[in-house]
Parts: sequence; C-alpha cells; structure tokens
Amino acid sequence: MGLIEDLVKEPFGADAAHELCRVPKLFEPGALYKRVQISETLLSEFVRRGGSDTTTKDQVATVLKKRLLDPSGPFRKEKRGRYRFVGFDGQSEREFGLGDRDIEGNDPANDEGLTPGREFGEGPCEVYAWCLPQYQETSGDRWPIKIGRAGPDGLRRRFRDFQENLPERPRYLLRLGCADDREAKDRESLLHAWFRSRGQKLDDLPGEEWFLTNPSEIEKAIQNIIRADGPNDDGGAPEIEDEIAAAFKDVTAEDWARLPEDLTDRLDDYLYGDKST
Repeated sequence: MGLIEDLVKEPFGADAAHELCRVPKLFEPGALYKRVQISETLLSEFVRRGGSDTTTKDQVATVLKKRLLDPSGPFRKEKRGRYRFVGFDGQSEREFGLGDRDIEGNDPANDEGLTPGREFGEGPCEVYAWCLPQYQETSGDRWPIKIGRAGPDGLRRRFRDFQENLPERPRYLLRLGCADDREAKDRESLLHAWFRSRGQKLDDLPGEEWFLTNPSEIEKAIQNIIRADGPNDDGGAPEIEDEIAAAFKDVTAEDWARLPEDLTDRLDDYLYGDKST
C-alpha cells in the first residue's frame, strides 16, 4: 500500500479514491451502497491513513461523482439511488450477473413513478408537486408536499437526483404544464404565495418549497388563481371559485406574498380593526 501512503500526502483526488476502492473489505463486492455512504467511507479511510483532516465531504463527493460513478468506475447505478460495488476489472460485474439492464438509463424500472397522479394544462415545462410516501401515509389529511418547477427535461432527471438522497421513491402527485420556464416560474410563485398566505408554509424542512397541504388543495389553488385546464372544468355554470378567480386574476405573486400569514385566522381584525386593543 505504498502508493496510498504517497497519495494521502496530497489533497484528496481521483487517484487516492481509486486506490482506496482497491483496499480489501473497504467495500464488499456485490454490496449496495448509498452515495453518501460511499463518500463517508472514503473520507474516513483517507483521514485514517494520514490524509488531511480538513478534507471536506464536498471534496470527496465531487471526486465520487466525476470519477467513481462513471461507466468505467468501480460502482454501478441501480434502482432507488443505490450503487453496487463491482470493482475495476469487470470480474465482479460478471459474477453478480450485472448487465445493461442494471445501469442507469437502461432499466425500465427507473421510469417508475414518473406519471403524475393529476395533470393540468399542457407544455414542456411544469410546476410539480411530490411527496414521500411515509409523509402521506402517516400525516392525516395534510402532509408535507414539495411544490417546485422544472424545465423541458421535466421531473425525470430531478427524480433521479432526489432518489440518491432520499430514503424512498417520491410520489409524483401533480403536474401543471407550462409553455416555458417564465410561465412555470410565475405559476410556482403564485402557488407558493397562495399557501403562504394560509399559513401552510413549512419552515422546518430545507428550502422554500415545502407546504402542509394535499393534492386536492393544490388543485383548488390552480383552479382559483391560475385557471389551467383540468379535469374539473366541465363547462357548466360559474361557481364561487370562478368568481373568486375573476376577482384575483390581476393579483401578482408579489401582492400575494405581502399578505399576512394569519390573514385567514384574523380576517375580521384586518377588515374592521382589532377590537381587543
């Protein structure tokens, strides 16, 4: 292992990563690992062997993504964001019966879950809503849902990114088709403002796109403030939602964002003044 001893004297790089992957028992042939597990194992072993203890997880993750997870690297991408360790010589790959069907992009199973539960409008871009099954199954009538947007590549690529860092496959709840990225951005902003004004923004989850809601509420918001064509448009007589939509059709996302979060709970106070003071 003299080569490793030399390599750990320098900043963590692809050569050190490759040599560490050759260390017996560091990774078990045929075993499945999450990407974060691979990074943590490489970082720990690099430091243990004398590498700089200031090496960051980001440095290791960058090398891992660019050099170890490509087709010539020692790992093969499989379902649910897992990677199988097969080594460098191809022998392990043959022993474990891996072929094209197991590599990302050629496995039909990678496309599972990419059909939205509800779909509105048309267009190559979109505003999407997805959640983790465990949230939906354990949180009652409302649960944490991520409302974001995607370009012409849609949610397909994003789902593959999500799965590498999530404990289970996300559920694709809803798609709102948009003509271009600008329209997707505007519609996303409107939906975010709609739910923020109702106090449904979740601050204990990372990012600004998580809300405590459900697909029916998102659908109602779409019908009220965006009026995208959807399965509820029956061409019948106008209902109260149509009148509300007409009243708010010129309200911008910035206007919605300025509304107080407790507007629904204290509507009378805001309309007629707070009589308790």
